[in-house]
Amino acid sequence: MEFIRKNELFKVSQPLDVVFIFSLVIKGIDGLVELVGGLMLFFFSQPQIQHLVMHMTHRELIEDPHDLISNLLIKSTANFTDSVRYFLAVYLLVHAAVKLISVVGIITNRLWAYPFALITLGLLTLYQIYHVFFVNASLFMIALTIFDIFILWMIAYEYKHRRKRLLALREEREESQGDD
Repeated sequence: MEFIRKNELFKVSQPLDVVFIFSLVIKGIDGLVELVGGLMLFFFSQPQIQHLVMHMTHRELIEDPHDLISNLLIKSTANFTDSVRYFLAVYLLVHAAVKLISVVGIITNRLWAYPFALITLGLLTLYQIYHVFFVNASLFMIALTIFDIFILWMIAYEYKHRRKRLLALREEREESQGDD
């Protein structure tokens, strides 16, 4: 008989579990990147951020002065106001916290992490959908939203199966205790 224990790592038992874990790892890495980005936006001034972006894109722009990503980054940081910078910092920090709590909770077999992830990531995904339809329908945002919808489906699928398994284990335990 196998019991689901807290802090025990998520066990891979099906090929779909591998996809799920891989997706969670991507979400976790994304959460760490957002955490670093949010902290940088919060603690660095607009000129410092712009200087960092110029430094990071310098070589690419020497090779290709029309590089889309480099020019987009430079243009984006050129007109940051403090209010925009703080909004982006808070948004990234909240997004990072939600992702990291969800990923760590799910990987360590915390059953509460599944509904937490479904609700919080679901709300953030709804915001992304709003952004795609009413603000800016970039290919990146569309791809990110599709990936997040896939992640939500995977979380719901895993939660359903883990919950069913946990209930079955509880029933087995109660029956075995009732037989004594």
